[in-house]
Amino acid sequence: MLLPELDAVRYRAAAKIPGVSVVTDAQDYTGRSGVGLSFKERDGRTVWVFDKKSLDFLGSADEALLDVGVADKAAETPAA
Repeated sequence: MLLPELDAVRYRAAAKIPGVSVVTDAQDYTGRSGVGLSFKERDGRTVWVFDKKSLDFLGSADEALLDVGVADKAAETPAA
C-alpha cells in the first residue's frame, strides 16, 4: 500500500505500458464497477479494476479486494 497520491500515479503510468489498454466500464468479481487496466497474460487477458474516483484497487473479474488492514506482525490478522 502506498499513499493514495502515489497509487494514482502508479496506475496512470501502468496505463501507458505498451499492450495495456484502459477499460472504461470494468467490473470486479463482486460486480463493482470501475475503470480497468487490461493487459495480456499467457492464457488471455486480465483486467485490474479500480474505483473511478479514488483509483483504489478493487480486484479483477476473478477476485475482489473487500477490505484492507494493518497488523503489527507478519501472519497476524488485522483488528476489525
